[in-house]
Amino acid sequence: MKANLKSFFLGIFITMSLVSFSQDPTDWTKIKLDPIKEKKFETYVEYRHSAGTDYQKWKSENKYQYIKEMWYFSESFYIKRNYSNDGVAMNEEAIDISRFESNRKQNEEAIVIIPGFKDVIVLLPTTKLIYKP
Repeated sequence: MKANLKSFFLGIFITMSLVSFSQDPTDWTKIKLDPIKEKKFETYVEYRHSAGTDYQKWKSENKYQYIKEMWYFSESFYIKRNYSNDGVAMNEEAIDISRFESNRKQNEEAIVIIPGFKDVIVLLPTTKLIYKP
């Protein structure tokens, strides 16, 4: 009887551990990067990881970290076009979004106006970020 009871509880604990196993609260395998944006913004991720290391090796060995950082540099903001009538259009791939991190708000989007541009940067709220450096 005791052996059956031990086996029963062992089976329950094993099942519970398999069902509840998780490395991260976000399912990073479901994050889909836009290949066009990835090409535009990879420079910023590469810059962060190229000092004294082989970037391609880092990228292949740290796929989860790469995806999170790439999402941050390409998807944690968007450009609102023609916010103003004056100025020139903004080239989004020239934006290192980490420079504007201090403008980001906790629960609402933040607008960053850069003089000379008719477009503005809109930062997603911190609560919507998958990754923050």
